Amino acid sequence: MVIIGGTSGMGFATAQLLLSNGASVAVVGRDRAKAEQAGEALGAAATIGVLDAADETALRRFSDQLPAVDHVVSFAGLQPAVAIGQSTHDDFMAAFDARVWAARNSCAVFEPRMPSDGSFTFCSGVSAVRPRAGRSPGAVATAAVESFCRAMAVELAPIRVNAICPGAVETEVLRRAMGADPDAALARLAASMPVGHVGQPAEIAHAVQFLITNTFTTGITLRVDGGALLT
Repeated sequence: MVIIGGTSGMGFATAQLLLSNGASVAVVGRDRAKAEQAGEALGAAATIGVLDAADETALRRFSDQLPAVDHVVSFAGLQPAVAIGQSTHDDFMAAFDARVWAARNSCAVFEPRMPSDGSFTFCSGVSAVRPRAGRSPGAVATAAVESFCRAMAVELAPIRVNAICPGAVETEVLRRAMGADPDAALARLAASMPVGHVGQPAEIAHAVQFLITNTFTTGITLRVDGGALLT
């Protein structure tokens, strides 16, 4: 089991859940300090790698260290904040590389090593269907990775390929985005959601576990957003 972007937040919660269920987990992150902290918290049962999944060569070197790979989960992504008039080709390519090219590399590198009942799960986002002003590069990338999953579900069959689309989940990234008083901002956000609370990383991990283990599910985008898209 490989979890890209597994050193914090939703990816880390997914690693914890799968390890608790007896899986062998390899966790990849770009930040060395976070990777080291994750390694200490997860323990010796987890293999830790520091690399950017948009770098195919680095990902392939990491793959070569693993005895086997049956499932790959990627939370890699980037949401540049830039108005369209000031946006550049690099802004769009950065968002695309972080989410879609990393997904492409994962399929190219790991698919040849997978058993027929293996799976890929890639992370989308609600901006694919409800974009925010000034965030078009990320919206395009999230929509693209959902399309990529459908294409790969056909091309790589019977290996299964799905997308997970989280809503607002309480992570370090979200709290930083909430401004000077994140607790108050999160409370307001929770009150606006049909389920009455902001998502927790463990709830996303549970959904990823479903996509990994349900052998009759492929080519879908599973939205786990607390009903946010209904409001």
